[in-house]
Amino acid sequence: MENKTAEFDKLAEDYNEIVAKDLGKFGKYRDTAFIYKVKYLRYILKKEPKTILDYGCGIGSFIPYLHNCFKNAKLYGCDISSESIKTARMNYSYCDFRVIENVNDLRLYEKVDCVIINTVLHHIPPNEHEYWINGLYSILNENYNGGGIIVIFEHNMGNPLTKSFVKNTKIDENAVMLDPKYCKRLLLNKFYHTKIGDKETILEKDRVKLAFTYFFPWRNTLFTIVERFLFWLPLGAQYCVYAKK
Repeated sequence: MENKTAEFDKLAEDYNEIVAKDLGKFGKYRDTAFIYKVKYLRYILKKEPKTILDYGCGIGSFIPYLHNCFKNAKLYGCDISSESIKTARMNYSYCDFRVIENVNDLRLYEKVDCVIINTVLHHIPPNEHEYWINGLYSILNENYNGGGIIVIFEHNMGNPLTKSFVKNTKIDENAVMLDPKYCKRLLLNKFYHTKIGDKETILEKDRVKLAFTYFFPWRNTLFTIVERFLFWLPLGAQYCVYAKK
């Protein structure tokens, strides 16, 4: 991860300007993308979390949206980039930001109710995915609403426009897009449960969910309702995989 640390340390100071340039005329919808995600989080969480960790938080862009939506939650943010964390600390004093180098650093956290991995996994070398998922699994609060939850948002490689954006942006120039089924399988490897009944043991995999999201950049009640009938359609700009411990 050393190369990734150096890469995002260099981007930290001008991150917002680089993203704005990458998005071009679609930059005006960046705010609505964050709003969409926090509303979707509220939709799937059901119960208000007391603690939320934004893993791979970068300069903290998602933090104010989490703060506005979950006002009573204690917010944590972590990243391998010390320069990004420095910027985040200056902008969002109400969040506890930390630099992490390996999974052992995750032990600094108390048990958390919700871990969010927001378009981060595609920046991490694939051979490290399971390593980090296992570490994040270990800090989930098993007493939160039947089990702490990990929520992954990723770019959908099945959407031609999204694929083109990722291919041509500076932020994602070294990223590897991830198949939705891959991310689901990544969680299934850890988030399976056995239900012991009368003379039978059943493997439960229904705790891992996949939904395609962000079909419309415009935000209003009508589009929000319509999208809830489209979660099965693999054409959303992004997708979400989530699982309970």
